Amino acid sequence: MASTAVRHANDRVRLQRPHYSLEAGTELHRYQETDFIPRFLQDLESHALEQPQASIWQFQDRFSRHDESVVLRLPIHRSFYLISCEIACDRPGFPALDPARIASAGFVIRSVRGGEEFAWVLEDGAALGWQPAADELRDPDAQRRLCPDGSVRPRQDKPTYSGEETHPLHPVVTRDRNGKSRTVLYGYLPLGGFHYYQHSAVETPFDAASERSVQQALERQLSWPFGLREAPARRRWRDGDARHVEGGRPTMAFFELLRMLVNRYHLGEAGIVENAGLEELLGEVRFLNVSRGRGREQVRPRESLAEYLRSCASHGGDNPLLRWIIGQEDAIDRHGTAAVLARLPDAAQPASGSSASIEYRLEFTEAQAARLRELLLARVSGQLTEQAREVPIPKFQQGRHDLYQVVPFVRVLDVEGKEHLVWATAGQRSRRFRVAAPFDPEASRPALIQMPGLADLKRGLAKGVSMITPADTFNLIDRIKFKKGVTADAVPDSAPPGGTLQWICSFSLPVVTLVAMILLMIMVSLLNILFWWLPWVRICLPFPKLKR
Repeated sequence: MASTAVRHANDRVRLQRPHYSLEAGTELHRYQETDFIPRFLQDLESHALEQPQASIWQFQDRFSRHDESVVLRLPIHRSFYLISCEIACDRPGFPALDPARIASAGFVIRSVRGGEEFAWVLEDGAALGWQPAADELRDPDAQRRLCPDGSVRPRQDKPTYSGEETHPLHPVVTRDRNGKSRTVLYGYLPLGGFHYYQHSAVETPFDAASERSVQQALERQLSWPFGLREAPARRRWRDGDARHVEGGRPTMAFFELLRMLVNRYHLGEAGIVENAGLEELLGEVRFLNVSRGRGREQVRPRESLAEYLRSCASHGGDNPLLRWIIGQEDAIDRHGTAAVLARLPDAAQPASGSSASIEYRLEFTEAQAARLRELLLARVSGQLTEQAREVPIPKFQQGRHDLYQVVPFVRVLDVEGKEHLVWATAGQRSRRFRVAAPFDPEASRPALIQMPGLADLKRGLAKGVSMITPADTFNLIDRIKFKKGVTADAVPDSAPPGGTLQWICSFSLPVVTLVAMILLMIMVSLLNILFWWLPWVRICLPFPKLKR
């Protein structure tokens, strides 16, 4: 039914290139001023769009690394784009269509990758991202597809939009140089947008090959038997792989495990549901109090590793295990892997109150070590999946196959007042284009910042930049001695005098600007040792004063 309606509509109406365009298809217009819509309408009336200068930018802005496609800048580059096309009656002479017959008009943006097309789809107003475009010509609005011939009256309520994302086109009637009436459709081309990955509990948001590479990298972060850093021949369980704490001193492999559990996953802290599996397993691994007498060892079980971590975490910021890990990292930095690790701290004592340690033994079975590897991999996989759900994925990418195209459409009314959908044909679409990245140096435009003169540094009051400063922060700043730097008592233990009194601190804007410039040049020069980037960082040219 949809294709019949489209054919019937196309017998009467057609979308075509605008009369001022030098090439076939929907036209792209670039403006570098924020009042681009009035400028476009003015250029349309004055026939300025017919001049070659109006489209020369399409040959200049071809700075993609992949091909010679035109690249559209972003609003952050102070560039704005409109699209335009014409709508006419499909009969000899192609007379302009009366705007009163236009129920609505708009366009969609398609991603073109090789021979495939993708549509940016919304569901209940939320973006789902790029989805394979339908082969048939159908209405982008999912609600309108229910009756494409217009025989059902529109709904009175306004349901949340679902379907392919559309952008409006506005009709304007003008005349060409020969006096012929033209109905031009124009609209703003937005180059922003993003979506969040929508996935089920069993579906992964990651590319399979990339995900496996990440898993292998994560497995190599720890040594055997807690990780797979060693060569495959070494990954066999041996008698010496069981014991990892003797006399309170851990092996290097167990130290790395503890550091990951405490620093990355905060194991032992209350309220972290994702750690339940790890805590259950480590609850089965118990410290052993070993005593020797009468020629044999006497072993008594003590607290589990999970209980030990919970006891350490109960001290909050005075966590003795956290302080111990920092100390061992310092020792490893000084002596490398040959550093002798200190005994594990006593979990019952806070870090600041005692230096007591334990002298227990800790052993893992082969099954426990294998299960721990599985749980660690599952824990980080779950963490990555949760982060992927919160990461906004930009609508426009800059890969080799990321090309885009504008496809206009219009809904016209027949003599009975029914709507019929008309899509632009393949030859009347816009040229394919790419979208620049925000940091693309080729897309950047000059931003003029007036630097202060040296005479401005000691004039007037310091009232350029003001900051509301809480009492404790002001007390810290006030203790900084400009000649001595920060002393040991810069961060006070008690509340500052004055209670909750806040301060407003003002700085001279010329001084702040000059300091920022000096610090920038210092850092650029220092990092040039690594990057050798000075020829691409700064260009200084003599510049004459502009006329007033």
